[in-house]
Amino acid sequence: MASQPLAQSHNEEVALQRAYRFLSALPDTEALLRATLEEALEAVQATRGTIALMDYRTGELVIRVAVGTGWTEEHIGLRLKVTDEPGGSISGYVAATGQPYTCGDVTKDPHYYPLFADTRSELAVPLIGRGHKVLGVLNVESEKPNAFTDQDTRILTALASVASFALSAADYHNRERALIELGKELAAATEIETLLERVAEVAAQVLDADDCSLFLLDKSLNQLVLQASRGLLRQFVGQASYRVGEGLTGWVALHGKPIRTDGVVSDPRWKGLYTELLPEEISAFMAVPIRGRNGVLGVLRVVRRRSSPLAPHYLFTEEDEELLSMLASQVGAALERAELQERLFTMEHIAAVGELAARIAHMIGNKIFALKGALKEVLLRLEAVRLPEDVRRIFQSMERNLFEVETLLQELRDFVKATQLNLQPLCLSDLVRELVQETAQRLPHLQFELRLDEQPVWVRGDPEKLRSVVEELLENASHFLKEGDTVVLHLSVDQWFSGRKIARLIVQDSGPGVPERLKEQIFQPFFSTRAKGMGLGLAIVKGIIEAHGGTIEERGREGEGAKFIITLPVIDPPSKGGTR
Repeated sequence: MASQPLAQSHNEEVALQRAYRFLSALPDTEALLRATLEEALEAVQATRGTIALMDYRTGELVIRVAVGTGWTEEHIGLRLKVTDEPGGSISGYVAATGQPYTCGDVTKDPHYYPLFADTRSELAVPLIGRGHKVLGVLNVESEKPNAFTDQDTRILTALASVASFALSAADYHNRERALIELGKELAAATEIETLLERVAEVAAQVLDADDCSLFLLDKSLNQLVLQASRGLLRQFVGQASYRVGEGLTGWVALHGKPIRTDGVVSDPRWKGLYTELLPEEISAFMAVPIRGRNGVLGVLRVVRRRSSPLAPHYLFTEEDEELLSMLASQVGAALERAELQERLFTMEHIAAVGELAARIAHMIGNKIFALKGALKEVLLRLEAVRLPEDVRRIFQSMERNLFEVETLLQELRDFVKATQLNLQPLCLSDLVRELVQETAQRLPHLQFELRLDEQPVWVRGDPEKLRSVVEELLENASHFLKEGDTVVLHLSVDQWFSGRKIARLIVQDSGPGVPERLKEQIFQPFFSTRAKGMGLGLAIVKGIIEAHGGTIEERGREGEGAKFIITLPVIDPPSKGGTR
């Protein structure tokens, strides 16, 4: 009697050893599943068997491999309903419960689904993956009643674990390969727009999602703006946006935490502003933050469609969340790398231009000083001489032109020194208020409207440099406005994302606005639409703001007026007696 359990144990060990050899030797998952099933039939002396895998989109099992008497190719692809209710199938019941099931007489079993008239016994065990997720079912049948023992159940459970491992390994390998390829593309990418579209494509592919969308944070507007999507939202790239904290997507950006849910419509954070699918079609939703060194840069989200109203939810798993977070981290690194490269290029360009400009300004300045001295000497000697009017106008023109050249040289010097800062705690509210009052007195033909938060806004800045920024924007606006036109300055503090606040200064006028084609050019050195000046005004402004760790953008619409938006990091107010 004692020899029988030993023999069974030996058979189990032999079967497992052979199965693990198959795992390392067989070329693909399909071949391994077939080999595992053949081992199972031999180990438990079964007549026939199947391995069916879960289709989570429909909530069904799909027969992938069938071995033994009576099976044909027509049976491959047969779908079985996953349910623990009677009238389904034994495999469907095991998939629903996640537990092995043994039946000694199928004619009396409420779950049996008759495919073969000679079947009397059936044994089915689940294929369990990571996170206790049911991947499929290994099922064997026998023509004999009560054919399967507890030992057989242990053998099949062990073999099922081999198959589960193979399936998980194949899935992991496919995902890893996709991530590696995407990583190479991210490292070599030169066009961010194309890169982000590729990220959306890969994310949807490896996560078996129906759509993927990528939003990036617009710091000047404190909004998440759609940058890439694959389906319905693709037509709204650059337009669809969420305020930080708005909806599920905005919540992820605000809190810097992922969301994984199936009940989007019932979630109180859900707004449904921009959806890849109709709300009732969404089976699962997942979104993760795209992080940079200094906080959240955007949000990457994916959705799955529910195949029918009766189909179960096809949920995202913890493993899916980890994968999407890995993709998001790659995107964050690529975005910061691209920004760093752009800054380095700009800094090198500005440094080269600045060095050349400083030398030229110095040399020309010396010559201008000498010319002014010579002209002054000539005018002194001619004071006693009655000059013809046309000659006098020539001398006046020379004097005026020399003054204008000096002004241009000073503009050039300001450009070179734009990033040389004397930082200190500064009440931006007071600075803006004073400048508006001064400008309103100097330009009485214009209307000025000032909107300030109740609490003073403090930044760490260079008072003179930031003063010159606001002065330049107001001066720039005045050149395009007529009598009675309005300039609005709005200073506020906004929460950018969790743990960080920014000051936002908006300078908006009612003039003609900036043409769309010129919005990027207006901040470039030596670009100007005015006859006077070198076109360094807004380039200097941009250099000063970026040196303060801020941003500046023009967001107005042509025909409706210019709208410059400046953001700066906020600091706590200094103690009493501190700097203004």
